[in-house]
Amino acid sequence: MNRLWKMVREEPYRVFFPLGMVASMVGVMMWPLWYAHWIGYYPIEAHTRMMIECFMGAFVIGFIGTAFPRLAGNRSWFGAELSLMLILWFSCAASHATGHVAAGDTAFCAMMVALFLGMAGRWLLGNRDTPPPGFILSLTGILGACAAAGYLAGNNIPGTNAERCAKLLLFQGFLLLPLMGIGPYVLPRFFGLSSSHSFDDSPRPPAGWWLLVAKAGTAGLLVLASFAMELIESPLTGQLLRAGVVTTWFILETPLLRIGKLSSTPGNAVRWALCGLAAGITSAAFTPQARVGSLHLFFASGLGLFTLAVGARVVLGHAGRHDLLTGKIIWLRWVVGLVVLAAFTRFTADFLPKVRISHQIYAAWTWALAASIWLIALARFFLRNEDTPVRRSQCPRRKEKTSG
Repeated sequence: MNRLWKMVREEPYRVFFPLGMVASMVGVMMWPLWYAHWIGYYPIEAHTRMMIECFMGAFVIGFIGTAFPRLAGNRSWFGAELSLMLILWFSCAASHATGHVAAGDTAFCAMMVALFLGMAGRWLLGNRDTPPPGFILSLTGILGACAAAGYLAGNNIPGTNAERCAKLLLFQGFLLLPLMGIGPYVLPRFFGLSSSHSFDDSPRPPAGWWLLVAKAGTAGLLVLASFAMELIESPLTGQLLRAGVVTTWFILETPLLRIGKLSSTPGNAVRWALCGLAAGITSAAFTPQARVGSLHLFFASGLGLFTLAVGARVVLGHAGRHDLLTGKIIWLRWVVGLVVLAAFTRFTADFLPKVRISHQIYAAWTWALAASIWLIALARFFLRNEDTPVRRSQCPRRKEKTSG
């Protein structure tokens, strides 16, 4: 038990990634349960919070809790730190699952405060290394989500610009900004390439670091400006600006549209995810009458697919199974296909009123199936590390390939 606790404390993704996937299944299945009259509250707010705060929030916490202490050259999480984050996460998930949205927002706000303080403390106190420059966007996204959740927890006046701004920061800015921040550092590995955001160990910012911080900061400010523009000036202009900024950032700072040294399913998955991000925002801009359905392209086939692809690489990489990350990963292809199908099914629901309910139900079950495949395929790797012996396959073809 002590060994297990130590593994989770040093690499929190081992517990938060599975919890996040379970939360995503609970979140989507709220709709079939509602239509079957099995829950007594309309789940639109609870569903959205479960997917953002509990599903994607768990992946943000798991990734940052694992990577940031190492990137700052500092110690891993304390036992009390891990316990606090787990208590807050379960409080958030339980609140949303029972329709108590304000309580869930409060727990999420506290969770983001704890995560931010842990990051800031490790960066400023006793650090032996400088984190990648893009993490300035991760901090911005976490702080924005914290402020938004805190505001929404105490204010129940729908339709105001303040409420809409808070929801943009929480629903879009929370994962989009951290993803833009870690993307240039992480995504080149998907293609066997080096990252311009990776520097040698240095307690002080090395040469070129501040320039990349300025680039990341400019991209982040433009995303925030697109939120303001959507609220104040023109939703069309704001959403198109956001789509352009996100697409340009990933094209310039990551190798998503370049030829890599490796061909892999995770690499192709993140390429599909970039298309989902751009398509979802653009569609929402031009079809305001179907904005919710369009944003499901952004959330499910964009942010969600990014999350699952990066999560799969983290799990397999930390388990010492880099050999499984290259080539065709059949189960991950199924996950990608099902996630895109779920997003498109939910997208079309807003254009087909007669089958809207059935399409919502089909989309929920399709996402749940994709999440189940992801969990089952990776379950045996969550408690393995690079020192865990690799079992030899009994398949003659695999033996021949390994020996060759």
